[in-house]
Amino acid sequence: MIWISSAIILVVSMDPPPPRPMQPSPTPTPTQPPLPSPPPTQPPLPSPPPPRPTPPPLPSPPHPPPLPSPPHPSPRPALVDSFNEYDKSNETNLTLETPYVGMMFDSIEAAEKFYVEYGRQQGFWTRIRSSYKTKWRSDEITGRLFVCAREGKHVRRSPTKNEDVLINEVENSTKKQRRDTSTAKSGCQASMRINFDKHSLKWKVTCFNDDHNHKIVSPKKRMLMRSNKEMPKAVKDLTEAFHREHLTVGKLPAIFGGTHSCFDSRDCYNHLRNVRHRDLDIGDAQSVFSYFKKQQAANPLFYYAIQCDENGRLVNFFWVDARSRMAYRYFGDVVAFDTTYRTNKYNMPFAPFTGVNHHSQSIQFGCALLQDETEKTFVWLFETWLEAMGGRPPISIITDQDLAMKGAIAKVFPNSRHRLCLWHIKKKFVEKLSHLYYKQSKFKKEMKKCIKYTYSVEEFEEQWENLVIKYQLQDNEWLQQLYEIRASWVPVYNRTTFFAGMNTTGRSEGMNSFFDGFVTSTTNLREFVVKYEQALKKIMEKEAHEDFVSEHKNRFVPSDQFLLIHAAKVYTRNIFKKFKDEWVHVNLLKVRDVGDDSFIVESKVNDHFQQFVVKLNLQTCMGTCGCKYFEFAGLICRHIMKVLFKSDVDMIPEHFILARWRKEANKFRVIDSGEILTECDNEHGGALRFNHACQELTKLASIAAPSKEAYIILMEGAKELSKKVHDTLKLSSATSLGDSTAVPNEPQVNYSSPLSQLMLLDPNISQTKGRKKDAKGKEDVESSGRLKSGVEVNLGKRKRKCHSCNKVVRHDSRNCPLNQRKRQNSQIGKVLDDDEDEQQELSEDIEISEDEEP
Repeated sequence: MIWISSAIILVVSMDPPPPRPMQPSPTPTPTQPPLPSPPPTQPPLPSPPPPRPTPPPLPSPPHPPPLPSPPHPSPRPALVDSFNEYDKSNETNLTLETPYVGMMFDSIEAAEKFYVEYGRQQGFWTRIRSSYKTKWRSDEITGRLFVCAREGKHVRRSPTKNEDVLINEVENSTKKQRRDTSTAKSGCQASMRINFDKHSLKWKVTCFNDDHNHKIVSPKKRMLMRSNKEMPKAVKDLTEAFHREHLTVGKLPAIFGGTHSCFDSRDCYNHLRNVRHRDLDIGDAQSVFSYFKKQQAANPLFYYAIQCDENGRLVNFFWVDARSRMAYRYFGDVVAFDTTYRTNKYNMPFAPFTGVNHHSQSIQFGCALLQDETEKTFVWLFETWLEAMGGRPPISIITDQDLAMKGAIAKVFPNSRHRLCLWHIKKKFVEKLSHLYYKQSKFKKEMKKCIKYTYSVEEFEEQWENLVIKYQLQDNEWLQQLYEIRASWVPVYNRTTFFAGMNTTGRSEGMNSFFDGFVTSTTNLREFVVKYEQALKKIMEKEAHEDFVSEHKNRFVPSDQFLLIHAAKVYTRNIFKKFKDEWVHVNLLKVRDVGDDSFIVESKVNDHFQQFVVKLNLQTCMGTCGCKYFEFAGLICRHIMKVLFKSDVDMIPEHFILARWRKEANKFRVIDSGEILTECDNEHGGALRFNHACQELTKLASIAAPSKEAYIILMEGAKELSKKVHDTLKLSSATSLGDSTAVPNEPQVNYSSPLSQLMLLDPNISQTKGRKKDAKGKEDVESSGRLKSGVEVNLGKRKRKCHSCNKVVRHDSRNCPLNQRKRQNSQIGKVLDDDEDEQQELSEDIEISEDEEP
C-alpha cells in the first residue's frame, strides 16, 4: 500500500493519466535501481546461503510492491521516449503498449509513427483524418486526428442517366465498360487525437478509441496492409535500373521474396511514377532544357538548340551527341530524313537524321521534335543541323514526298541531291491505279521493269511512253504529275550520285520501329530524350559487336579467288557479303574486248539479254560501267569484276575501295575506349583529338570540383600543362598547326544567352497533317479513329451478296442490319426486364472518396 501511494504521488508530480488498473509492463526490471542482492535474472537459491553476507530477503518476481520507490519516471513514458528514437530494425524486438489519454510524445512525427506501428502490430492500417490550428498558433498545426483507414463510409454518386440513355448504352457495344471497384471503408470509429501542450511543449493524447467494427487482419496477411508497404532503397534503385534497361519491372517482387516481400509490382510502377513526377516538378520543357545543359557540361561537343514562341512556350528543339557528330564526319555523305513517327505525349513529329555506317547499319546524326511540319520549321531545323555538323552538307538526302520539306531542302542544301522515297511513290500506284496495279498483274510487272531495270534516260522514257499508250493512261492527271518529277524518284536519274545503295527512307522508318521498344504514346519529353540516349547506346553496342567480328574473325574464301580474298581483308563483314553477292554472278557473264579500253559484258536477266559497256584502262585500272553501280552504291559491279577477272587482276584497285566501307573506317571509336589518338593524321584528326581531350579533362574536373585541395592541385597542374603545350606548339611543324585549326570550326556554346535565363513552358499538342477525320464522312474512318488508306477505301466499295437479306450490298450476314435489329430488340427487352439494382449498377460510377487513404 505504501508503494502504491508513493507511485501515485510520483505520477501526479509528472502529470500523467488518472489512476487506473496497472498492466504488467515488460520493462520495469531494467528501470529498477541496483539492489544489494543478486540480479533478478538469477534464480533464487533456497538451500545454499546467498553469495553476499547481508542480503535482504528476495521478493518473489510477481510482487513488485516491496521494491523501493523508483527514482526514474514511470514505465509508460519510458516506452514513449524509446519510440521517439524508434528504428524499424528493432521492430520485432519492440512491443508497443496500448495508447491512453495523457500519453506524451516529443513531436507530431513521433506520435504518427507510434500509431502507425501500433496499428501494424494490431492488424489495421491508419491515415490522417484532419489537422487543427488555433488562433494563438495560426500558422502551425496544434492538433491532429489519426483514424483507422476504414473510418467513414463510401458515398455513391447519384445517377444522372435515364432509361433511354441506358438502353442506348447497351445497344452501343463498342462503348467502354465501367470499371468495377471496391472500398475498404466500414464506418470504423477507432481513432487517436493528439494536441500540443503549451506547458510541457509536447504532444499529448487527448482522445483514444480502440473499438473496431471490422475484422482485424491476421498476422499472415499483414504484409498486404498499406502501412507494411515499404520499398527499400536498393529495390528502388534496381527498379529504376530495370526501367532504364527496358526490363520487366513487375518481376522484382519475385526476386526479393515473392508474396513474402513488403512490396509488390504495383509499388514498383508507382515508384517509377513518382520519379517521373519528381523530374517534372519544374515542367516538362524546363526539365529537358536542364537535361541538355547537364549533358553539355559533361561533354562540350554535345549540341542542342531550342526554339520557343513569344510566350516562352517550347515549339521545336534539336539535339545531337558528340559521338554522332564525329560519325557524321566519316559517314555523312548520305542522309535519310523522315517525320512520320509521333509516339510521344504531345504528338510531336520525331525527325531523326539517319545515315549508314561501314557495317551498312543505320546510325543517327541527331534528331528533333517539332511542333508542326511547315517549310519555316524545316528551314530552322536544317540550318540548325547544318551548323551542328560544321557547315558541311550531305552529298545526297532522301525524304518522302512533302512539299514543305522539299522547299526547305532547296533553300538550305542547294548543292545536295534530293531524292524522293521510291517505296512511297510505288505505294500510291495501288491507290491511284487500283484497277491496273494489283498483285501479279501484267501492268505491275511491266511498270516494275520500266522503273527498276532501265539504265539510261532514253530507255526509261521510251518504255514509260509505251506503257501509257498501251493501257490508255494519257488522261491520268496523277500519272502525268508523277512523270514531271521523274528526276526526283526514278533510279536511272540518280545512279550517278552516291546513295549507299538506298532507294527509300526505309532506314529512317526502321529506326522508328527500333524506338518503339523504348517509348510509348504517353512518354513525356524528358523521358523521350533519355530513352533516345539509351537507344543510341544499343546502336553503339551493335556497331562494336560488328567491329569485333570483322576484325577478329575470318571469312571462308576459296584459295583460287584472289579478288574475293582481297575483299575479305579490306571490307567489313556485311560489306563483304554484298561484294560476294555480286561476285557469284561473274561466271554467268560473257565479256568481249571491242578495243580502245572498252569491253562489252552480256548478261541474261528475266529471259532477256542485257549489255553493259565497261571502259577500263588495264594499266591504271581506272574505268566506269554503264550500270553505274559503283557510283550509286560504292562497290564495284559484277561487270567490272568480270573484266578484272579476265585480265588476271588479283587485287581490287584502290580507287574502287571507298574508305567508308573499310574495317578501320570509324577511327573515332577509340574515344570510347580511352586510348590516345596518335595515329589520326587525316583531315579530321584535330577534331577527334579535341573531342577526346574535352571528355577526359571534363571527367577530371568533375572529380576534383567537390574538394578544395583537389581543385587547387588541378589548377596548378593546368598552369604547368598549359605552359608545356604552348612551348610544344612553338616548336611544332606547320602540319601540326594546320591540324589545330580544325578546332575553331566546332560550334561554341554561349551560356549567357537569354535562353539560359528563360523558364520554358510545355509545348502544345502538335497538329498533324492530312485530312480531318470527318472531312469526307465516316466511311473513310475506322472505329479506332484511324484514317483509311486509298486501298482500304477502294476495297471497302466492293459489293457482295448478303445471305441474310439476299441483297447485293457492302455487308454480309455477320453485320447485316436485319440481324442487328433482332439482337438490339432482344437486348432492349432483356434490359427492361432486369431489376432496379442492375440498372443502377450500370448507370452509377463507382468513385473513391476524397478522404480515402493516401
